[in-house]
Formats: sequence, C-alpha cells, structure tokens
Amino acid sequence: MAETFQRTSLAVTSTEADGYVVPNSTTAIVLSCLVANIDGTNSDDITAKVTNSSNQEQSRIASTITVPADASLELIPNKLVLEAGEKLRLTGAAASGRLSATISILEIT
Repeated sequence: MAETFQRTSLAVTSTEADGYVVPNSTTAIVLSCLVANIDGTNSDDITAKVTNSSNQEQSRIASTITVPADASLELIPNKLVLEAGEKLRLTGAAASGRLSATISILEIT
C-alpha cells in the first residue's frame, strides 16, 4: 500500500463545493480542515458534510458554525476516514467568499 500526503485549498462561498474528492481505489484520511475567515469585518458560517459520488449526504461534519472575522476554525480535530468516491463538501453563508479552507489528507492506495 502506498501512502501519499495531499493538500487542497478553496474559497468557500454560498455555493456548495467539493473540498476534496477521494480518487477511485483509494481510502483517504482527512487530517485537518482549517477554515479561515479572511474578511476583516464580517463573520461567516461554515457547513461541511460528507457525500457519496452522487452528492447524497452521508454525514454532517459541521452545520452553520460561525467563524468570526479574522479568525480560523479547525473543523476536523480528529481524523475522518473517507472511502473511494466520497466527497467532503463545504458551504459558506456569504456569496463573496469570506472563508478560505485548507484540507490536509493522507491517501492510501
């Protein structure tokens, strides 16, 4: 089995988006999902969920948790195991992209 560390980043807006998609024939361990509010004035809310490849919700990781202005929040303080085809999807409350997410992953193939 090969193990590969990965990192992905994205601007989080009010449109639900894939933060990370597990490749075929892979198991992934999400080590961290750090969400930073890069707006100096306004707070924003973050929602995170695990879905299958058809975007059907499997579990909710966070639901409308407020991230204050100029602050950050670790959404996954422990490890999260994802199977092939599953997704970690993120949504903010603001369309402007006040939130920035950085996700660290260990992929096992």
